[in-house]
Amino acid sequence: MPPAQLAKVDIAVANLLCAHGLPGAESIDIPAALATLDKWADRVRFETERHLYRVNDPRYADHYKHSEARLRAEFLLMVLHEDCGVHYNMERVREVNFAKSQDMFIHGMIANTNGGTCASLPVLYAAVGRRLGYPIKLVLAREHVFCRWDDGKERFNIDGGVDEHPDDYYRTWPLPLSEKMLASGEFLKSLSTTEELSAFLFNRGTCLHANRRVPEAIAAYAQAHRLCSDAFTPRMSLEMAVAGVPFRTGPAQASDPRLQRASPLAPGVQAGMPPDPTPPMPMPGNSKRPGDRP
Repeated sequence: MPPAQLAKVDIAVANLLCAHGLPGAESIDIPAALATLDKWADRVRFETERHLYRVNDPRYADHYKHSEARLRAEFLLMVLHEDCGVHYNMERVREVNFAKSQDMFIHGMIANTNGGTCASLPVLYAAVGRRLGYPIKLVLAREHVFCRWDDGKERFNIDGGVDEHPDDYYRTWPLPLSEKMLASGEFLKSLSTTEELSAFLFNRGTCLHANRRVPEAIAAYAQAHRLCSDAFTPRMSLEMAVAGVPFRTGPAQASDPRLQRASPLAPGVQAGMPPDPTPPMPMPGNSKRPGDRP
């Protein structure tokens, strides 16, 4: 698809299609997952609309900085977690299981109770938020993903809370970003839909690589690299997979001698690219809470 056409694709559809066929995603029911997201969006809409008065109410207005956008973003997170059962998988705070697709893609929060991680929760926030017309973007830090409200008028980050951390915070957290990484244009920017798809394909490659399905991982990394040729992360992962470096986490992999002996990237890319893209799967076409929120 050209970028203009890709921009019309539901972020949830793109994410779920990139998870299709991975370990732990064999039984994904995409129409059912989309219906659940629609239902959650309706719930968020209902709760948000009945609390919009808070933006101008002296009791609450300072909390939201007199901003309707901040109220909407906060209620998006609040309702998803309190009413819809969305939650972070606390077992993965320090150690994501990259071999488990439920940790990497949104079906882990929609189709079961696995819970999310920083790879999947921001995508789900964006998927529900965009159903409500919210200008929510994905943003990459180093080994972390967060959301940003960015409508050209107001811009603030959403990551566990609303406007909790400025961009500079992510220059050093969770891991420092080098000048080379920042120069790649991959990090701390609001991603386009093409860049989002590249990130999902990279996650697909990571899951396949962790499951030792190396030829398939190379194909996914290569597609991610093709979409964002200047991005640091898919290029490095593709080079490692082509060089035969086993999947593992941590900075040691970048200094693996097998990576230093790797051939130039272009032959690896060509070797990893399938002759034709895999055809997509066929796609389908509130009661009031007693009392007020604190």
